[in-house]
Amino acid sequence: MSKKIFEIGIPVDEDGFLEMECDFCKNRFMLHSDTFQDESYLHFFCPVCGLPNGTDTFYCTEVLEKMEQVALNYMYSELERTLGKSIKKFNKNGFIKMSMDIPKREPEKELYQPVNEYETVQLECCNSSVKVQYFDKEIGIYCPLCGGTKL
Repeated sequence: MSKKIFEIGIPVDEDGFLEMECDFCKNRFMLHSDTFQDESYLHFFCPVCGLPNGTDTFYCTEVLEKMEQVALNYMYSELERTLGKSIKKFNKNGFIKMSMDIPKREPEKELYQPVNEYETVQLECCNSSVKVQYFDKEIGIYCPLCGGTKL
């Protein structure tokens, strides 16, 4: 079986931060795109709840829905291409007739633009920064790289 790779551009704000969502607490925060793409990190810590998780688990719901939509549209195209030829050959024998209804492909939605409701917090422990909501900043956050606290 072959592997198919799709590229989906995730929108970033004017400072190069992309919006992320914790798989556990569902809170959102922003991490710089360079940090997110740095392959030396195997996991990140949620700045709000502090729980670690794999780097590929912090995608926002909208991004996951877009990924699913792209994959489904590709699958529908492949089914139509592959099975359509087989059905035409099968129908030539005259004994049995077969047809195929292809599900409608949904037009790909544009991804959102990140809202500017986050405040930047400079983290001295790892010499990086993260954007969180004001309330989370006031309570205290965790460093998404090392898990240390910032009060």
